Amino acid sequence: MRPYLAIITDSFHSALASRVLWAAFLAIWILLLALAPIGLREDYTTTFRWFDIYNGTRMKALLAQGIVDPESQDRAIGRIAAAMPPEMQRQLRRVGEGDEVRIQLSLLTDALNEMIESDAAGETAARDQDDADGQKKNWYDADVWSDTVRLRELRALDDTPDEELSESLLRRRSRLRLEAALPGVFESRSDRSVLLTYAGLEFPTAFQIDRPQFETLFNQFVIPLLVNWLLGLVLVFLGVLVTASMIPDMLQTGSLHLLLSKPVSRSALLISKFIGGCAFVLLCVTQLVLGLFLIAGARLDVWNVRILWCIPVAVVIFAVFFSVSVLAGLKWRSAIISIAAAGALAAICMVVGVIGGVIDGRVVAPDRIAAMTVAGDDLFAVTGGSGLVRMDTDESKWLPLIESQAGSNDRVLPPETLDADHVMTARIRNGRFNPFGSGPLDLIVLARGDDWKPQPSLQLPTATERLLPIDKRYVAAINSADLLLTERSSILEAAGEKPAEAPESDESNAADDRTSEPNRERAGGSVSSWLRSLITMQGGATESFVSILPPDVVLSPPTRVTNVHGERSLVLLTGDRVQRLEPVGSSRSDLWQVRAKTELTRATQRAAYVIAASKQWIVVAQGDSPIRIFKADTLESVGEWESAAREDIVSGTPLELLAIADDLFLMRTSSGHCDVIRVTGTTIEHAGRLPVDEVESIHWHAKDADEPVGQLIVAHDVDRVSWFSLELPEQSSQQAGEVVIRADASITPTKSIWRWVDAYVIGSLELLTPKVLQLGDTTAAMVSGSDSLVMGMGDPAAPEVIRYQIAGPLVSCGVFIAVMLLIGCVYFSRSDY
Repeated sequence: MRPYLAIITDSFHSALASRVLWAAFLAIWILLLALAPIGLREDYTTTFRWFDIYNGTRMKALLAQGIVDPESQDRAIGRIAAAMPPEMQRQLRRVGEGDEVRIQLSLLTDALNEMIESDAAGETAARDQDDADGQKKNWYDADVWSDTVRLRELRALDDTPDEELSESLLRRRSRLRLEAALPGVFESRSDRSVLLTYAGLEFPTAFQIDRPQFETLFNQFVIPLLVNWLLGLVLVFLGVLVTASMIPDMLQTGSLHLLLSKPVSRSALLISKFIGGCAFVLLCVTQLVLGLFLIAGARLDVWNVRILWCIPVAVVIFAVFFSVSVLAGLKWRSAIISIAAAGALAAICMVVGVIGGVIDGRVVAPDRIAAMTVAGDDLFAVTGGSGLVRMDTDESKWLPLIESQAGSNDRVLPPETLDADHVMTARIRNGRFNPFGSGPLDLIVLARGDDWKPQPSLQLPTATERLLPIDKRYVAAINSADLLLTERSSILEAAGEKPAEAPESDESNAADDRTSEPNRERAGGSVSSWLRSLITMQGGATESFVSILPPDVVLSPPTRVTNVHGERSLVLLTGDRVQRLEPVGSSRSDLWQVRAKTELTRATQRAAYVIAASKQWIVVAQGDSPIRIFKADTLESVGEWESAAREDIVSGTPLELLAIADDLFLMRTSSGHCDVIRVTGTTIEHAGRLPVDEVESIHWHAKDADEPVGQLIVAHDVDRVSWFSLELPEQSSQQAGEVVIRADASITPTKSIWRWVDAYVIGSLELLTPKVLQLGDTTAAMVSGSDSLVMGMGDPAAPEVIRYQIAGPLVSCGVFIAVMLLIGCVYFSRSDY
């Protein structure tokens, strides 16, 4: 062993003699000194940013109504509009008069931020007084704001005397007052934000983010970027420059004969040289990563020991290129050729990685199944490319009904079943990043008798985000500001279809017709057409859809709504409040009322909520927080599934929850798994897992509403579909607690030419080359402790999910290193020097 240690030490010493190495050391120390002054300051979230606005069109319409509608001028929205700068008021007045006016969101937020400052400053002398331009100095009035729906935080701040509030809390209160007056406009944000500082100087306000966002950004973006570029590109290739001459120098006649005179084998000699070359890179990487770890902990309060995993990953990256450099040095005995060989491998890896990423984004991603529904024996799905497809089981392929396109800005709503012969959806032009989209928004009906060709139907409320069948008679449209109802028969009639006989109700259709007109007057306020247009812009009632949202309920995006199976009731989760809504009567035009409500603890993370309701329980999940359980009728909190207990069994962020029985639910997570869970009253237990991975979407099809038997349809591995029968415990001969899962069928759709190219050509290239670029995923998973990342807080039925490749890149790089060293050992042993 001693001779081999001597060789390793000698290799390490030769590396230390390199001026390049000492230059690298100096660069590392300078970088760490430059990063040391960075800091973090946490404060209340007080100001608006333009990307806090979830629904800019609704905001513009609300403010315009506050200016042009006499009845709104004495309300909260009118007070805010009157406090806007004169030029902004002029543009809003044009909006109210029906003109198309584009107002930059940044200008609106700047005006709101000025109002926050003026309100927090407490300009009592200017209260209710106009300035020279007729603009109100003080916009807030407690009596006016009493009609708004205020969250618990705002109620607590309003009840606290001004002298007991800090300056930051005063601004926080002002922001919450504006949010209360502009419901459905702003995206929910944490009550506290962090602001980066450098040497005591604050970064611009636009960089404010909350603590969970900052930790996610640091752990899952900054650290992988550091490994891929700073460690992977700079230090690794500096290491290759330093070590490239090791093997050629060893092969010189005097040096090689001296080494071979020792009791060592040629293979062990080569491997010892290889280890010695890696040792000095380990030294460089260790001091850089350790320095970053200390800076992150001491200055940013991110004491994440998992950051140290970057050290072995960076050494593996270097070892991949150094192994090629060693083999080239054995063959050609030239340091220049060794460096060129390592550079050529880097270029190949980068080209293959880029091509693979482009193919995945332009070919594979548009084919991913995002949401499904069943009509009779036909299966329909929305794709990642904003397309609508139908499964042809005879041909084993997806038939396009609405073309799927890579990078499409359109948004297709998840399809819903009207009856066994009809399916409904909608296509929102340019609606992927804008809930309003562009152009008319028509509900689309697909009929079996018309060969499933999309046909336009009723005009949907503006910014509709989801369609939700409530019972056999009604369909709800959900947007960022309202819940609206229409009849299934009206949808079919508008599409030129003859509706089936409507189910009986407690009241006649004539009675429903008599009450629908007053509801429209209530929704429109019996005002002129220009004001109706503003209400439509805000997402309010239309001619075909009537609002059922209680007046004391405000939707705070993003909103989650689910129906209780077998009952005409909805469970609404908006902001941090869960509410159960039920109709006052059986007419479509009747407003619904809140039967029960509860408030959740304010979230410390920005992961989206998912919710499901059975007749007995309501289950709410968010990120890695405990899964909470409520009674379905009273919304009384009865227990939770602790995060530690859940993550030991079910990993990943919950993406979708479906109720399949009174106490059984399906949970799909970002890790690609789908699990059956059972509510036991005070906690949740695991009841089974589907035998498929890479799950993209699930759909539960109950065979009989009164029997605990159904079929689960699962889309997985991009666009493959499998059917499973779930026989629930009441019908099972198995022990209590078990759910029988039987695989019924599976279809692998015929691939397109480009999908074949991706599977066999790109797949073969990725198999033959080391997955160096994908080691960033490995690092992100190790540092964050998560196997996936969910982007944004959008629709839980189709979120953007990044599943990290963890073991695959390590195995690929490890195998490549072993093969290169094996070839080098064989060549070195059989060559005559």
